[in-house]
Amino acid sequence: MDSTAIQIISNVIVLFGVIVAICTIIYNIRTAKKTQTANFLFESRQDKEYLESLHLLRRIHRSGKSFRAYVFPCEGGVITEEEMTERRKFQYILNFYERVAVSIREGIYDERMIKRTSFTTVVTTYDIAEPLIKAIREDTQSKTAYQEFEWLVKRWKARPLEKDV
Repeated sequence: MDSTAIQIISNVIVLFGVIVAICTIIYNIRTAKKTQTANFLFESRQDKEYLESLHLLRRIHRSGKSFRAYVFPCEGGVITEEEMTERRKFQYILNFYERVAVSIREGIYDERMIKRTSFTTVVTTYDIAEPLIKAIREDTQSKTAYQEFEWLVKRWKARPLEKDV
């Protein structure tokens, strides 16, 4: 073999090594992302404040009480201490899903895994809380309050889960 052939073989071997290294890095990133998502899903199921806030949001929704009343009390009225406690719980659940949406959008969490495990909960929670979100935006004069949560729900509604066959 001449030196040119040896040089070509050497370059091919180096190129192959680089390709293997890149594939390994991509695989490890995907695995780490899925592991982090699985940890998040497990931990969120253990989060008592999350569960209490979610149940409270649904209970108030079923009661028919206006979520706007938590931001804008009736004329001459004030928000009671109990309502402030409930409002903090609502904000907890909204902030929770805002962080989830940001983490998905930034590629920190695996969207497909979260969508498969939480699609109905996320979409239903947003639909229930939308009047509250609109009232908060109105009160704070901010169109961006909970915009990432809204982005995620719109994205998922545009491409809902499909039934496995």
